Amino acid sequence: MRPSSGGINVAASAQKLDVDNRISLRYYYRIADNILKQADIFREEKNIIDLYIMLLRFSSLTSETIPCHRDYRASPQSKKNSLKKNLLRALCELEELKPAVRQKIDELNQKHTYQVNRWGADSSLEWPHVRKQTLTKHEMTKTPRPTARDFEYQGSKIQQFSLAKPVEEQFRRLSVGILRPREETLSRHSILGPNGLRGQWQPPTIDKRVQYPSNLDLTPVQFPSLQHHVEDGLMNNNEASSSEHEQSSLESVLTLNEDNQIHPAEELGSLISFETTETPHTEIIRQPSPPPVLADVQDLIPETPTQVSEVNDQMETPSTDGLVCSEAPLEMHISTVLMESFLKLAKSNTVRNLETCGILAGSLKNRKFYVTALIIPKQESTSDSCQTTNEEEIFEVQDKQSLFPLGWIHTHPTQSCFMSSVDLHTHYSYQTMLPEAIAIVMAPKDASKKHGIFRLTTPGGMSVIRHCDQRGFHPHHSPSDGGPIYKSCTDVYMNPNLHFDVIDLR
Repeated sequence: MRPSSGGINVAASAQKLDVDNRISLRYYYRIADNILKQADIFREEKNIIDLYIMLLRFSSLTSETIPCHRDYRASPQSKKNSLKKNLLRALCELEELKPAVRQKIDELNQKHTYQVNRWGADSSLEWPHVRKQTLTKHEMTKTPRPTARDFEYQGSKIQQFSLAKPVEEQFRRLSVGILRPREETLSRHSILGPNGLRGQWQPPTIDKRVQYPSNLDLTPVQFPSLQHHVEDGLMNNNEASSSEHEQSSLESVLTLNEDNQIHPAEELGSLISFETTETPHTEIIRQPSPPPVLADVQDLIPETPTQVSEVNDQMETPSTDGLVCSEAPLEMHISTVLMESFLKLAKSNTVRNLETCGILAGSLKNRKFYVTALIIPKQESTSDSCQTTNEEEIFEVQDKQSLFPLGWIHTHPTQSCFMSSVDLHTHYSYQTMLPEAIAIVMAPKDASKKHGIFRLTTPGGMSVIRHCDQRGFHPHHSPSDGGPIYKSCTDVYMNPNLHFDVIDLR
């Protein structure tokens, strides 16, 4: 994590997790197991910084959080012994990793400082060779007064501009020796054709179109293309005095045909044909599937007693140095058809004005979470709430397939797209288990926004819900920092190439 000073603060990425006795102790044990699972992945990928942070989080959780839970003393001794054994193993690995991590962090900090200083020094948009010749106000020196000898003609046109400004001199040097083409030549190569504005323009035709892999039938967009490649010949400076060579160098534009033979451009006429020709057979160019794109992010103000202040909050941007931090969670990738598939599964409840919920689970690879499973648990639903039952069955599925709990998804059959107070308390447990967990709200009858991807703000929103003991629908006060309780995610990507399994436990 980079604070405002720009340095990397590993300790801030592994802050202590305050215990919440409303959350079952088994949830904290599962948090510890998930942290170790992430550490195993980072160790295999040789990502020592993220591995170091995961081990710090595990050490803090098992030594400072779990022992403070009210049910810890009553927990089985075998569970305590296993936890202590993993803690000692983590502490030993932390000591081994500490020198390498410190060296890596120093290198990243130096690199970051160098880049900041470099961009600060090179903030100008000028070309490098121009900047070297452009003096600042403090570096300017007086130019000596020219004498008569300086204006003597020495046979070179560049000498006449020796006293000009450096930037102007560069452009003038480029223009020396190049004569202006005649009007006839310009009109022949003009986009308006030989007759200029007096001619009648006709759109060009093409023989290719691009087809992207999509379920929609899109009309191909046509782009004009030149039919020939052209090489322009320029006159040499030594032949500038000869009118005959001048005409040949400025008008002889050569064109290369399919037989690799060179013919004068005068025999081919204008570069762009303005005559109506028959449209040839269209050739289809198939493009690969598009890459993942960021999900639509738009902050919403709920139309319920839970009012969210509309503030100018900071964007949650991932760290550029491959570091984990609470303000910069890992990317989350979901399939582009997952939400549509969930709506089909929930249709029978939606038509009866009943909510439906599902569990998002997936994998971790290269510092990215991928939702690879949509679990539909047994549940009890009303028109404005949904509660899962038999959670042990959900845990069994996740453990058997080594899946991370990545969040949940539920419908609002008749309401707008927002997070109610009940939804906030439900998502609090998911985000406590995994800071990157998301909550997807599907509102098919909301005309302005059909779905939203949300997360509690950290630490503001998480702190408000942790200290709230109310149940049911109730209002929440704003966080102490003045920000919102929750906001739309800015690190969720819609991935068209991601496949997922639907596990319906109902």
